[in-house]
Amino acid sequence: MNRYKTLLWRCIVAFALTTPFAQAATLQINPISTQVDKGKTFSVSINISGLRSTQALGGYDISLGYNTDLLQFKSATFGDPKLGDQLDLSGKGLNSPLVTADSSSINLIEFSLDDSADLLAKQADDFTLATLYFTALTTGTSPLALSLNSLSDSEANPLLASSNNGSVTINAPVNAVPLPAAIWLFAPALTLLMRKRSNRSNS
Repeated sequence: MNRYKTLLWRCIVAFALTTPFAQAATLQINPISTQVDKGKTFSVSINISGLRSTQALGGYDISLGYNTDLLQFKSATFGDPKLGDQLDLSGKGLNSPLVTADSSSINLIEFSLDDSADLLAKQADDFTLATLYFTALTTGTSPLALSLNSLSDSEANPLLASSNNGSVTINAPVNAVPLPAAIWLFAPALTLLMRKRSNRSNS
């Protein structure tokens, strides 16, 4: 009996070592942490990484939560700045990505109409989904919290993924350092000295 248990255990171990485990993709804010001055407009991107040749991203529905007291959402652009929209590899623009914003979050939705085989063969493993633009309203730190409502692969099956959040810190603008008040006591003497030097040089 022990011999059969040993044989069964060896088979289980061998199967585990030779069976590839599904690699979960990762969605994250880039940069994860950023600092900006009050009143400035800045951008953050949402990136996906860890895709493999055995899977491709076919669609997503994600939300980004933020503090609306500190940040004002301006606009969003879809696709990777260098690689283009990896859910529109044909370049026909038929997938019509959608962005909406409510009182506390931004929702991004995009589904690819490209052929599954093209997505698997041509889609990059790591790329930018979208870039979001904000204006910093006042000082403080706002979280940038990703929520994965749904992700699907090229066959419209659920796609396993994890997510990393980010944050943005808004600083007060750095103004010119004011001169100490005591220096103004010496202003008349400095003015007189400059005049004397000027008179000497002219004589």
